[in-house]
Amino acid sequence: MTVIILHGLGRTADSMLILARRLERAGFHTIRINYPSNALSVAALADLREPTLPKTGRVDFVGHSTGGVLAKHLMRRVPKARQGRIVQLGAPNFGSEIAYRADIFEPQLGPALADMRPNPGTDDTGLDIGAIAGTAALPALTWLTGVKGENDGKVSVKSAWGHAPPEKRIKFRLPHATMMHDKDVAAATIKFLRSGAF
Repeated sequence: MTVIILHGLGRTADSMLILARRLERAGFHTIRINYPSNALSVAALADLREPTLPKTGRVDFVGHSTGGVLAKHLMRRVPKARQGRIVQLGAPNFGSEIAYRADIFEPQLGPALADMRPNPGTDDTGLDIGAIAGTAALPALTWLTGVKGENDGKVSVKSAWGHAPPEKRIKFRLPHATMMHDKDVAAATIKFLRSGAF
């Protein structure tokens, strides 16, 4: 089984190395993809990376943050018969209030930042998505981030879970920036890729 691993906004494929190694030890073939997250919108990034997707066999995705949103765009471009599962780690499916606070950094973070502003989400019908959320934000910092409700410091649990049904949602007391390094997240990811549930 081939698992495409996608990093978050402003990161590189190296940020997903620990998770990729854990998946490989569990028997998965992983491909960590670098993409210019700071240069293009999410839709344009999907256009850019679509030609690099495997041409045969089942394809699964694991994406951290913006990479989880990009995974949905890319999966829709895989023929239905070859579509596997998506595991999202702290993906802003409904955006995040912090995107408004980060507007000053738009020249550095690029067009994808606008895609991360609060929104109603995409139509995920037909996609098998497992959504992992973090909850380690300090409540006292909510005034700084603007993120409402239980969250990981950047993305709320509600947004990270998106439209995933209850049996395909899970949360861990982890911060947004490092959740992909956690062994429990890796174990949950492996379980979902194999079974479709957490």
